[in-house]
Amino acid sequence: MSNKVFVIIAIIMVVLAGIVFFAYLPARMDIAAKTKVANFPMVIGSWSGKEIALDKSVFEILETTNLFVREYTNAKGQKVALYIVYSEDNRKVSHPPEVCLMGGGETITDKAVVQLTPVIKGTRLIVEKAGEKSLFVYWFKAGLVYSPSYLEQQSRVVIGRLMGKRTAGALIRLSTDIDDSGEKAAFERIKKFAVEIEPVLQKYVP
Repeated sequence: MSNKVFVIIAIIMVVLAGIVFFAYLPARMDIAAKTKVANFPMVIGSWSGKEIALDKSVFEILETTNLFVREYTNAKGQKVALYIVYSEDNRKVSHPPEVCLMGGGETITDKAVVQLTPVIKGTRLIVEKAGEKSLFVYWFKAGLVYSPSYLEQQSRVVIGRLMGKRTAGALIRLSTDIDDSGEKAAFERIKKFAVEIEPVLQKYVP
């Protein structure tokens, strides 16, 4: 191999390495100043929300304050918790919830991809802790696309940035207790809530 060819190949490799590095480098500053997910409506249809306080360590770990957890209650007294975290420049905010759940001592007994609405597919988790069971369903957002897959979301974000497109990332998670009415009723409760919030998500989580 001639020195000239070697230099050209070396330059190409350096450029490609630089692109990959900057595409995957988590930003230290969350610049999603225009989008504040805390502006998400407290009242959605028949559901009314109540803020759930978060420990300061949560914001430090995720490197953003652009998130919230709320408990929404409908006219029947049914409750669904909504968690949304968003960032335009920090991919660290979106990660599979299994990591936090298992880190908190919960046991995941079942996992599957489910259809929540005609547009949204999510990952369903059955979680147990201290004899109590809960149902979690989460999905990711990359630009205008919803996905139950963390890897798909991350790939879309990276590819979008390499193409010079604005591709923000978000994690949206719903949860509810599994009471005496059973898992099916808990899932139907989450599905009904997902249908209510779907039209609102594009506006408040762009």
